[in-house]
Amino acid sequence: MIRQRLGLVPLLGLAVLLAGCVGIPTSGSVQSAEIKVDSDENPQVSLPDHPTSGQSQEEILQGFIRAGRGPQNGFNVAKEFLAPKAEWSGTAQVLITSSAIAPVRTGEDTLTITVDVTAEVDATGRYVALAVPSTQTLTYVFSVVDGENRILTAAPGIVLTPGGFTGAFDSHPLYFFDPSFRYLVPDLRWFPAVRAAADRIVSELLTGPSPLISSPVTISAFPLGTVGQADLAAPRVSVDLSASVGAESPITQRRMIQQLTASLVTLPNVGEVVVTAGGLSLAPAPESLIPDSQYQVRDPIGEVNGQFGTIVLDGITALPSIGNRIDALQPVAVSLSRTRDTAVVLGAGGVSIVGPTGDPVVVDKRPGLVTPTIDPQGYAWSVPANQPDGLIAVGADGTSHSVPLDADGTVIAIELSRDGTRLLAGLSTPDGPRLFVAGVQRDANLAPVALSSPLELRQSDPILDVAWLDGSTVAILSAGVAGSRVDVIPLGGPEVSLGPVENGVQIVGGNLQEGLRVLSSDGSVLRPSSAGGWVNTGFRASFLGTQQ
Repeated sequence: MIRQRLGLVPLLGLAVLLAGCVGIPTSGSVQSAEIKVDSDENPQVSLPDHPTSGQSQEEILQGFIRAGRGPQNGFNVAKEFLAPKAEWSGTAQVLITSSAIAPVRTGEDTLTITVDVTAEVDATGRYVALAVPSTQTLTYVFSVVDGENRILTAAPGIVLTPGGFTGAFDSHPLYFFDPSFRYLVPDLRWFPAVRAAADRIVSELLTGPSPLISSPVTISAFPLGTVGQADLAAPRVSVDLSASVGAESPITQRRMIQQLTASLVTLPNVGEVVVTAGGLSLAPAPESLIPDSQYQVRDPIGEVNGQFGTIVLDGITALPSIGNRIDALQPVAVSLSRTRDTAVVLGAGGVSIVGPTGDPVVVDKRPGLVTPTIDPQGYAWSVPANQPDGLIAVGADGTSHSVPLDADGTVIAIELSRDGTRLLAGLSTPDGPRLFVAGVQRDANLAPVALSSPLELRQSDPILDVAWLDGSTVAILSAGVAGSRVDVIPLGGPEVSLGPVENGVQIVGGNLQEGLRVLSSDGSVLRPSSAGGWVNTGFRASFLGTQQ
């Protein structure tokens, strides 16, 4: 069963489960037979069928593949289909496909299956959606054990349909610190939906973050080489770490507890995390030291009749710290800081920083600038649409840092995550739309210095705008064949379509999915409906501002 996780959107509209077959030929030369596919209208973790006496190699293979839906006790049912000396791990890889499974006999004791893989999960739980399906052929070699067919050599991992995958696996964000230690940054992973998930969370957390946010983009408080194990007895998870952890400073110990607690409380029915080092208790982290990992975006902001501020039904309420100082810049785009006392503004004179006091400071006068974005350290990020390598980050003191986008084409939109660790970018290129997220590398003073290798996200339609929903999920407004539409993409998870939105021209993020707002070409502000589709909020605006 899918459980909504902290900072994630619900996963909707998923496909079918692998199931039984009938009429599989068992003799002759090279043969193939289709394994039929069941409906997965209500996918759930269920105990798969065990092997039975007298089954053919094809039936054993069928049962083995189906048993991949049952991760209980380390896939113990799937292992019953294997010969005693066979080496196999159900989590070595997960291949996700909607292909029908057609075993092909390539030898007296050998069967293969060929599938078009649309997504993969590696041994660390990282989910990758493939831009183009990858055709893979998996080989299974059989032997006879006590008169019964068993698999002697199995292809690594398991094969699941999208619905079978989300029925057997759960998503878990692992948390690491941004370089300022002010924010916790999620790194989404997928583990089998079993009690042992607690141990997997701890193990992968200690191993470190995914390449996108690896050091120096994020920091882990755990010393290199730290090992640990977890025991789940709901509502408590007990974690025991290496004894050497006890020698770390109190603040480092507290940060380790913060990472563990944030990562483990996503498990169902868990309300307490107890951490020891070599069996000795570590002091709990004081509430005041727990970083802000939740984002509280308030009412929408934007421009109405030449005035910028919080949008209300009868117009605009000025922002307390900024007042009407943005209005004089003739703005066409605004990004507001987390503290709501600073904004970066694209206006007639270029990009300016408007602080809580003093006059606006122009930081970028180049022509053709796209909507700027601001990070928690107060840097304004700005780039000309036709010059991706011209991306700069400018501080409040006017110091400019070059942070080029390693990309060709035209920049449509950029937006920083609210923790400032990742940049979302949408481009139009000669090869089609390109959508990616890159980690932000900073120096000792937290100034941006470079971007990490990007995580490419699948995108086929022209991009109109991009937005962050939360720390691990983005939303894309694109121009589909039938008009504009919105898709929600977890950074490491199946995407979700929120469907068409009439004449959408801009999208801004809010508190999770329900906080999304889309501006239509006639100035209407739309929101997602709980019943599906989009509804008019009653607000109107010339443009919407983003809020960090």
